[in-house]
Amino acid sequence: MNQPAKKQPDQVEQEEIEINTDIDPFEVLDVRPLRESIPTFLFTLPVTSAGLIGTFALAPFVVPFYKRFPRRLKDRVAHTMTFWLMLAAKFRIEVVDHNESPEDHSQLYIAPHICILEPMALMRALGHIRPVAASVAGTLPVFGNFVDAADPIYVERNKKEGAPSVVDLLRDSIENTDNRHLIFPEGTYTNGRTLLEFKVGAFAIGKPITPVVFHFPEWVPFWNREESSFGTQLYRLAASRKTPVTIEILPTYHPSQEELDDPALYAKNMRTLLSEHTGRPMSDKSVYDSPNYKADVPG
Repeated sequence: MNQPAKKQPDQVEQEEIEINTDIDPFEVLDVRPLRESIPTFLFTLPVTSAGLIGTFALAPFVVPFYKRFPRRLKDRVAHTMTFWLMLAAKFRIEVVDHNESPEDHSQLYIAPHICILEPMALMRALGHIRPVAASVAGTLPVFGNFVDAADPIYVERNKKEGAPSVVDLLRDSIENTDNRHLIFPEGTYTNGRTLLEFKVGAFAIGKPITPVVFHFPEWVPFWNREESSFGTQLYRLAASRKTPVTIEILPTYHPSQEELDDPALYAKNMRTLLSEHTGRPMSDKSVYDSPNYKADVPG
């Protein structure tokens, strides 16, 4: 059911919001010892198995060809594939859209990033989305095949000299295709308690943006690669009784001329807007403090 947005001014007010230095955005919260979740894992195994069977039954007919499908077919296939993936992860998705209709959405969505499955959850809600993703996502066992099938724009932590920039690739895709696009301007995922510093890339394109917020009311499926392995994170998802998530789609934001001229201001104002809307304070940390980033760029 649609609800009115808490605040959507034509432009955010130019005011300073206090930066929080006390909250650790990379702390894994409320994690039980794995052995304690074995009964739940076994009890929900039939649901997990059904989701995985549905996913892998469709995969040979979808994954190799998905990039070549026309957009409308991609939308239908994305809805179907993500149904089975969300069933396996036991995601219970509710969508709250503050726009009058999906036609009011822009081609570019941004969101604070908490969980590795958020792009799939948004595909379940909207249809095909071309994400901007860290290149490591395409190398994950099995899961990486599904990421790669979505034809993401990969962010290389150690980009080769002369390679096209993510900003140029994203701008070209928005201007020359009808794809939806999703970028996480923090550059990594957190436990959702604060907002990291936003990278400027998404805002340098100078396009309207539809902000999205993922709310996880029961448990936060944040993965700190320093704390646990990918297999452990998959087990935690499988061993959850359910993972409710509310996908809140805020009104599309149209930048002012001042923001178009200054992408850093555009990024700052969007971060301020999301902080005010969610109540999540701004952190003094950035992607470069993330243990996940450090795992990709050691030293």
